[in-house]
Amino acid sequence: MSSYIQTAINPVTKKSQQAIYYDDFYGHHRYGVGFNKDGSDFKIQDGIDIEKMVFYPLEYVENAVG
Repeated sequence: MSSYIQTAINPVTKKSQQAIYYDDFYGHHRYGVGFNKDGSDFKIQDGIDIEKMVFYPLEYVENAVG
């Protein structure tokens, strides 16, 4: 398993946005799905700044892709 970027529904705002699916965030192969706190799409070139992000366990996040 590995980390990747994909569109997801933010569980708080209910808006679709690009998020990071971060492998091992909550333990061995337990994904954390990270959203930018400001509501903008996650971009890998901006890096992962956990102070500016909020993470949720994978099972709390709805995948926005088909």
